[in-house]
Amino acid sequence: MIQDTSGQDVTRQRRPKRRWLAPAIGLSLVLASSGYLWASYGQGQQSISGSRLQLATVERGDMIREIAVRGRIVAANAPVIYSPSAGRISLKVQPGQLVETGQPLAMIESPELESELSQEQAVAASLALDLQRRQLDARRKELELQRRLDQAKVKLVAAEREKRRADKAAQTSLISDIDHQQAQDEFASAKIAFEHAEQEIALAHDTLKFEHQAAEVELQRQNLKVAELSRQVDALGLRAPLSGLVGNTLVEEREQVAANQALLSVVSLTDYQAELEVPESYADELGLTMPVTLSVGGQALRGEIAGISPEIVANQVKVRVSFDGSDLRLRQNQRLTAQIQLESLENVLMVRRGAFIQSGQSRIAYRVEGQLARKTPLSLGATSLTHVEVVDGLRAGDQIIISDLSGLLKSSEIIIK
Repeated sequence: MIQDTSGQDVTRQRRPKRRWLAPAIGLSLVLASSGYLWASYGQGQQSISGSRLQLATVERGDMIREIAVRGRIVAANAPVIYSPSAGRISLKVQPGQLVETGQPLAMIESPELESELSQEQAVAASLALDLQRRQLDARRKELELQRRLDQAKVKLVAAEREKRRADKAAQTSLISDIDHQQAQDEFASAKIAFEHAEQEIALAHDTLKFEHQAAEVELQRQNLKVAELSRQVDALGLRAPLSGLVGNTLVEEREQVAANQALLSVVSLTDYQAELEVPESYADELGLTMPVTLSVGGQALRGEIAGISPEIVANQVKVRVSFDGSDLRLRQNQRLTAQIQLESLENVLMVRRGAFIQSGQSRIAYRVEGQLARKTPLSLGATSLTHVEVVDGLRAGDQIIISDLSGLLKSSEIIIK
């Protein structure tokens, strides 16, 4: 009988499947990766793509410190015409019209001023007639005084003659002593009357001269008043103070205007200036004769600061720049850009400007060494439109990141991929 193989069979226990092995291995890998990343973060490292970075090299050279501003063309000589008196205006020109020096611009009708002038002219004529009357009275008084002086002189001569006759008669006892003394008294009286007549005519002459001078002064004062009123009346006819272009008129035809009211302006076409608006943070650094480069209509012009406004309006300081624009066709209020040269620095360390200045607060930079960028403290100085001065922390030839550092400041080192 053939036996089966049942006697050779051995019963074995079934091992459970290790389903936990794969998750354990994955978890171990995650922990290992996290540990590596934690270790890298603990060392202050961070990686970033090089295509997102802007690099620049620190160099030594000359740097011109300047600022860029905007402005407009203004006429260096653009006087505004004001009303000299109240009245009704009649315009003789239109805005934009070319005028020559002395050409009539407008006329103001002022009946009150003209009437006042006529009244003062009448007063002046009356004073002139009064002066002539005083002159006639003076001549009459002088003639009367001269007649009295001549009569006193005749009496003095007659008294002197009677005194000599009495003296001779008294020597021969032909007249009494009383008659002799009477003749002497009459001579003395005539002499005193003559002397008083001389003094009186001298005093009268001085008095008449003084009154004449007073009358002349009064007439002169009135003539000056008439001259001033005549000047005011003549000024009612407004004329162009220079050759140029009539600007905007500020009043309407036949409008009633007040004294000292702005009426219109005349713009000179031969002399222009640039008016720039500079931020007030640079106000203390501005100075007269500073060089300025202007860009007008695609052309560059050289000029210099000719005036600085003493006040600040809307956080801006107005600056006037003089330049030679005789070869250009400029227009009033034409827009322009300008660069004001504040300072010229020689042989300084400098690097191109970038967003790293603001994001790093001018105290931090990342110096590139191969594929690694290290955080480096630095100190920055003066700035220009394109470069910034490096005071401390870097050397010539160093390469730094000049792009925005906002997301990198927590890392001491950056790996550039």
